Amino acid sequence: MKRVIVLGGTGFFGGLIVEALTAAGLQPVSASRSSGQMRIDANDAESIRANLKQRDLVIDAAGPFQSRTPALIEAARTTGFDVIDLSDSRAYTTMVYSHAAPIGAAGIRVLAACSSLSSVTAIAVASSGIENPRRVTAYLLPASRHTANPGATRSFLAGVEGSGRTIRFPKIGSRSGVRVASVDAVTLPSVFPTLQTIELVVDSGNFIANALMPSATFRQFLDKHLDQALKISRKLGNKEGILGYEVAAATQRKHVIFTGAKTHMVAVIPAIEAARAIVAGRFPDRGVVPPAKHVDQKVFWDAVQREGIRVVR
Repeated sequence: MKRVIVLGGTGFFGGLIVEALTAAGLQPVSASRSSGQMRIDANDAESIRANLKQRDLVIDAAGPFQSRTPALIEAARTTGFDVIDLSDSRAYTTMVYSHAAPIGAAGIRVLAACSSLSSVTAIAVASSGIENPRRVTAYLLPASRHTANPGATRSFLAGVEGSGRTIRFPKIGSRSGVRVASVDAVTLPSVFPTLQTIELVVDSGNFIANALMPSATFRQFLDKHLDQALKISRKLGNKEGILGYEVAAATQRKHVIFTGAKTHMVAVIPAIEAARAIVAGRFPDRGVVPPAKHVDQKVFWDAVQREGIRVVR
């Protein structure tokens, strides 16, 4: 059986992936810089070469990706192992796509941003029925009582781009948050060339925090007091999350909304199902695989249903 290594496997999202793959009958190896079954620093080429082998499958959940180097991608193409990453960093994913030619020549697979962004965004756009989409907006309200963790929070703080944005969803009403740099801006244009606007709006769940978030001074304050902020979030934050997509053209607008206490599983379902397909020999694509090909739509929707996540259209 192909060896599966989960970088960041002791973290929140990496741990979910390890748990799900184990339940599916695989034997994933949990790896991180300081704990787990294997010690790997994803930014250190020597550490990577010492532990990873040809034909391995590496699931990279070692965020925050905003501070990552190209070390893992360079090692993947020279050693010959596949990579599925959960990157939410525009800069990191741009780096991956810039290596498309040597990755393709190496005959390996790299599934970049195999998560809510961009795999699920691609599914939302493709399933909308809109032939020439002009705009896609992703909205995230985390179930912070369950999901508040340092890596995801620092990624969010690093990605804040500016003032707020309000989206009017059917059935759940108007929702507001701050604009955050979206990795979809890197991955989607080649798949949906008519897209002109690609947005990500993140809602902290607190209108005062949303208003203050564009301030660099406020974000620095939060980062300095992150442990205390996370404790408050885990005690008083939202019990249920919302992940919504709005796909729009000149005269059409479609929505898909995920809600519930396990909405955060949408972020890892694409990587879990892609890994299962690769190990089973059911994943033919190689090179830098576009997000629309990360996971079969039926497989994805079946997994969402199994998790008990509610879907509103």
